[in-house]
Amino acid sequence: MESRTLPEAVKSIMKVHGWSQSQLARELGVPRDWISKIKRGDRDPSIGRLSQLLAGIGWEVIIRPKREKAPVKRREFVAAAASVMFVPSPKVGPYEDPTHVHEMAQRLAQARYEHGGGTIAATAMKHIRHIEPVVAGGDKKLQAAASDLAVESVWTLSDAHRFDAGENVGRLALELAKRSESPDAQSRAYSALAQLNSEWGRADRAFKYAKSGVQLPEVPETQQAWMRLRRARTLTLVRGQENAARDEIESVYGPLRDRGFPGQSSFDVADMMACIGVALNRIGVYADAHCMLNEALALLGDSSPNPQSQRLAQQVLAALRMSQPALAADHMLALARIAPLVNSRWLDGDLREVLAESAKWASVPEIRDARDHLRTVVQAPAPPIKRT
Repeated sequence: MESRTLPEAVKSIMKVHGWSQSQLARELGVPRDWISKIKRGDRDPSIGRLSQLLAGIGWEVIIRPKREKAPVKRREFVAAAASVMFVPSPKVGPYEDPTHVHEMAQRLAQARYEHGGGTIAATAMKHIRHIEPVVAGGDKKLQAAASDLAVESVWTLSDAHRFDAGENVGRLALELAKRSESPDAQSRAYSALAQLNSEWGRADRAFKYAKSGVQLPEVPETQQAWMRLRRARTLTLVRGQENAARDEIESVYGPLRDRGFPGQSSFDVADMMACIGVALNRIGVYADAHCMLNEALALLGDSSPNPQSQRLAQQVLAALRMSQPALAADHMLALARIAPLVNSRWLDGDLREVLAESAKWASVPEIRDARDHLRTVVQAPAPPIKRT
């Protein structure tokens, strides 16, 4: 079944599922009036927003070039006139198809990279309600895929600072991973739980998860490296463990610098370098942290505003701690330009930390100007998180 306009797609979805407008609105998490406007053609949401909403009910948006007499060459695709299709997942429900569940996990991750966890936390929780029954099933591929979706939900909830919910979802991810008998899936669940608890300020629990993840057998080399970095991150929270944290960092950075890890994309390398940079910042190795974050940003380019803004914030902190206010001011201005694109409590905390640390340099004209720009994008303070 295909629909070529959005109003037509909405009517098809309601017909297939037997839903009224009110029921469809509840499933999508939007007001009933929003559905009415769509059906009348009075509302035209972005493709990104539409894809995010439809993924939660088992439909997807496909963009393809219009059929012409001659085939469309790949390089001409962008310039070709495009049509949009709205298609349901085949044969089984969206949460019963491992491939589709993996795809939903990737879409959730991409939405977080682009806009931050605050915009999609509700979507993540909706996914979790649908995959909870998978625990009791016997399809190991589906359980591994559901664990993947739960892990991306943990990262999303952590970014939104919904730590209690994230901990519960992380335990679900771990249980699904164990039932799937996939060491890689288990390692990813431990990794997400370790990072969430680090951000929560629960060093003991974070270290326990990181240690369990490191001890798993038969885990791919890249994921083993991530678990060592998670353990390093938790060690930065414990006074007197700076040298141990540095050793863990070096055990990952050496291979990353010399040959990289199997299957890594440039984004993966940038992510790992950024994690190293943040950990170095935490233990006071500011010059190395700044260089590492600079490499990460160069690899990332202008894509993915959420990680880009968080890495810029960490660069600012490193520059301030190196007593280089002019360098910090440049980073702050760049940060002020990109931060409005992101809804992340994680980033909000970084921005407040930047303003607090830059206050002693406020007499420097460049810093004063940068602080004025940055103050306009800082969200209202959140309740403090006690960090150990």
